Parts: sequence; C-alpha cells; structure tokens
Amino acid sequence: MSQRIPEQVIENVRNNVNIVDIVGQYVQLSKSGRNLFGLCPFHEEKTPSFSVTEEKQIFHCFSCHRGGNVFKFIMDIENISFPEAVLKVAELGNVEIDGEIMQDFDASDEEFSNVRRLKQIHTDAAQLYHHILINTQIGEEALGYLHERGLNDDLIGEFNLGYAPEKAILEAFFKERKVDIELLRKSGLFVEYGDGTMNDRFRNRVLFPIRDDQGSTIAFSGRLLHKVDKQPKYLNSPETEIFNKRKVLFNFDKAKSEIRKKKFAILFEGFMDVLAAYRSGVRNGIASMGTSLTNEQIYLLERSTNELFLCYDGDDPGQNAIARALELLEPVTKLKLGVIGIPEKLDPDEYVQKYGEAGFERLISDAHETKIAFYMRYYQKDRNLANESDQLAYIANIMQKLAVIESPVEQDLYLNQLATRFSLEKESLKLQLREFIGKLKPQIQLKAAKDNNLRYPGNLNAADSQKYSRVERAERLLLYRILHEQNTRIRMKNYADFSFVHDDYQLIYIISEGYFNVYAEYETARFLDFLDNERTRQLIVSLELDNYALESSDEEFEDCIDVISRQSPLEQVITELKQKLADAKRVNNSELVTSLTIKLVAVLQQQQMNKSASL
Repeated sequence: MSQRIPEQVIENVRNNVNIVDIVGQYVQLSKSGRNLFGLCPFHEEKTPSFSVTEEKQIFHCFSCHRGGNVFKFIMDIENISFPEAVLKVAELGNVEIDGEIMQDFDASDEEFSNVRRLKQIHTDAAQLYHHILINTQIGEEALGYLHERGLNDDLIGEFNLGYAPEKAILEAFFKERKVDIELLRKSGLFVEYGDGTMNDRFRNRVLFPIRDDQGSTIAFSGRLLHKVDKQPKYLNSPETEIFNKRKVLFNFDKAKSEIRKKKFAILFEGFMDVLAAYRSGVRNGIASMGTSLTNEQIYLLERSTNELFLCYDGDDPGQNAIARALELLEPVTKLKLGVIGIPEKLDPDEYVQKYGEAGFERLISDAHETKIAFYMRYYQKDRNLANESDQLAYIANIMQKLAVIESPVEQDLYLNQLATRFSLEKESLKLQLREFIGKLKPQIQLKAAKDNNLRYPGNLNAADSQKYSRVERAERLLLYRILHEQNTRIRMKNYADFSFVHDDYQLIYIISEGYFNVYAEYETARFLDFLDNERTRQLIVSLELDNYALESSDEEFEDCIDVISRQSPLEQVITELKQKLADAKRVNNSELVTSLTIKLVAVLQQQQMNKSASL
C-alpha cells in the first residue's frame, strides 16, 4: 500500500490481542500440555497437528509446517496482505484503530489486494439490493414474498436479504464509484457477452448474500420471484477469487459460536430452513451450497464441533435425502452423526408456521436421534414387518449399519431392541452381527491403518524433528541464545569475524542486530514481522518449538562457537551429502544413491588433496 501502517499501530494491535482468541475464531482448540491443538485450517487432516503456543504468541502445524504470529495466520487464512491482516486482527480482537488510518486503507490504492476489493464490491452490491428490497416500490413484491414466508423486517435486515430488479443497475452503480471495470469482470456479479458488454447476473431474484467465515459478503444466491422458462429456480454466483462453493456453508459465520457453545451443528436442506430455525432461536443451523456436503465443508465443521445433526424435510424425499447424506458422510468424516426428525411430513418452515417458533425450538431440543435410530425407522418404510421375508431384510439392513459402529454398548442397545421387537434370541443376533463385521473387516482394518498413520500431538515434536548435523545443532542453539539472552549477545561482540555456516542462520543473526537496535527485549511474535522470507520465518518457529534448557552456560557457549568455527565449507558439503545419501538409501532411490555417491567420492578426494597440499 502507498502508506504503511505506523509501527505504533502494529504494536498496539499485537499487544492487545491474544493469538488464541484470534485463531480460536477459525479453529476449535483444545489444551494439551503447554500448548493448544486443533485441526489445521490449511490442509485436511484427521488428527490435530496444528499447535498454538500462547506463551510465545505463535502457531505451527507439524504436518504442513506453516507457522508464524497472529498476523501471518490471518494473512494465510484470509489470503490478504500484511497491512490488511493488521486491520483484520484489530477488527477480530476489538482493538480500535485511528479513523484516519482506516480511511487510508479504504481508499483506492494500486497495492490493495483483489480479495479486499472484491469483498468490498460484494458488500456494496448487497447494500444496494437490500435498499431496493426494503425502501423502494420495485422491491415491494419481493418483500411481500419474504413476509409471507414468515420473515420479519428485523430478520431480513440481519441477513441483509435483497432484491435484484429486472432492470440492469449494477454497472452504472459501480461506475459512479469509479470501480475498475476489470475488477467488475472478475466479481461474478455480471454476465459478459462476446462484444465485451456486461449485464447483471441476478435479475428479478430475491437475493441471499453468501458470507465467508468472518461475515464478509463474497457471493449471492438468488431465487426467482416468478418462474421463467429455461432459468433455474435458484442461481448461485460463479466461482471467483473469493468464492468457492465447496468451501462455504450458509450462515456459518453467525452459527459457529453457537455451534461451539452447543457442541453440535444442524445441517438443513435450504436457506429458508436455516432462517426459519434462526427466528425460532435455533442459531447453530447451516446449509450447504449444493445437494450434499463437500469434503471442504465437512472439514470446516470438524474444526468447530464433533457432532452433526441432519434436519431435512419430514416427507419421503426428505427422508431419502437424509439416508443418502448419511451414507456419503459416514466413510469420510469423524463427526458423530445424528438426525432431527420432523413429524407429519413437514419441512422446518412449515413446522414453524404450524406450531410456532417455540414449538420448533422444543422439537430441536427433544427430537435428536442417533443414525441407527433413524435407520431403524427409515428401513420400516414400505415394508410389512409382520411378513417374515420383510423382517429378515429389515434386520439385515440394520445389522449392516451396526457392523460399523465402534461402541459395543451402542451395538448391545440396538440388539436388545431388535430381540424384543421380533421375539428373537439375542445370541443369534450377535452371531449374525459378527458375520457382517467379518465381511467388513478388511475395510475396517484399512481405515484403522490410515488413521494410525496420522500422528497425535504428543508425538509430533519427535516425529517431525529434523535430523540436524552436529554443526547445525550448534548453530540453532547459539542462535536461540542470541535471540533470548542479552548476555550471549554481549559476548558475541568479542567475535567480530564470527559467521554461521548456513546462510539462513547468518541472515537471521544479521537481522537480529537490527532488531535489537530498536527493541530492548526479544518477542518471538514481533521478531517474525522483521522477516520477509518464509523460510527464515519457519526456521524461527521451529527454533521456538525446540526444548532448550532455560539458561545457558559458559561451557555451552564456547562449545557452540568452537564447533561452528572449526567447520570448513568443504566439511559442510560432505556432511550434507552424507545426510542426503542416507535419506536416499532409506527410500530405496537407487538412481539418487548412485549420483550422490559419485559426488561424495569427488568431494572426499578434494578434501584429501587439500590436506596433502597443506603438509
């Protein structure tokens, strides 16, 4: 950006937020030892390897190796620049920033990221569409439709619902605001024709703004007010730089805190169902952007809760959709799945209209059932359970579902119900269940093997710790002491000609001298902002995760200096080649082993020649 955020503002934001509070708005964190762990938001995983160290105000993933301070976290997860990340952290942490500074960053600027600009375009469009819906004659019919569906003005305002009129208005609206035409083309709000002209994508539609995790409008879903031939009832924004429908859940930004509080999420079929639940006081409801949850949406939920209930329409198509959804979800998620059944074949919106908002809230509280309980109800459909053939088919269906249940207690509970209902011996049911488990055993073992390959937080330091050479271990320890101990920094002044063997450590050492010219005390989170190289930032994070003794000694310092100083460049090359050769042998890469062996022999011969020449 043309104007940098003043250093005192960055310091103020950093000192008044806790990285745990900021990261906690994106990741469900649990305490484990001195750190907090959760599922990494930067890659999919089944076992938490994402760590937050509150004491040092840094994060680190032991699997994908991302790490840094709170600003780096927001830069990566929101795909924004450092100055924008400072403003975002301030917003998330409720830290006030001078209004003039905010104005500078809201102004048009060549260095402003497209992400922020596109979000602003969508915010402006949403406000325009909402104004048309609420305050104009053009929007009266659409407003009447929403009122008929049970939405009052407060709820319409809270979700910023809007109406896109038949007449194209957006291009002129944004031209008046001097928004770059190329950016408008990238926004997804327009349909572009072959001659380069543009038209509004959404016309004559009630609009539902789609927001990201943090509440920024990034897309729209529009419902036709009147049926039009060859046009879909619902139309979503196309994928853009800020919108990927696979990664977004409707209402997740509002629902996530309630999901964490209630410890479960409710998946509805459509947006109107979510709104019907919301007005009834059920605030942990979400909906997908398509017919079924994607892996990305599942992972978003897994980072926030351990339990998901499906609440679809109570009619046969709705129940069939629940069965399909469960079958799709069961193999790919660790979420505990359940169902909220709606009686009388009603959908959530109809249930609210018939029994009131309080009635729907009671239903959500009282109608939870496990997935097996749902299947026991679902498989009865279209069967005559007085008929032996239907009985056997029904029991076989239930056994197939019970076979994948890990809890023996839960299996026993439903075996008892089956035995009582059909006057059967429980032992014979157990025998049949064992047969089903035997058939599924290879699949279960394969899944268990995959899960076992994923490491747990307690093992991550050991599992991911790199094998450093003796010289590099000395370099890391010395650099850690230089950063953390003033006495070590003072002693280093007696070694004017000292240099680290590895360039990365030398670079950090040089940067640290500049840092301590400005700051008297070392803070990891602050120092990370001095580094503009991703490799050096990760190196600092890895240093902070090493378990060094709290205090150094004279002997330790002298040993480090001695080991580093005696390492010649040629010896360093030999050490690195030996390490690479060992790694190549470990993975049976014969071609690489041959190549490295030739290089190592050549370097060893050069070393021998140097020694002979010096005699």
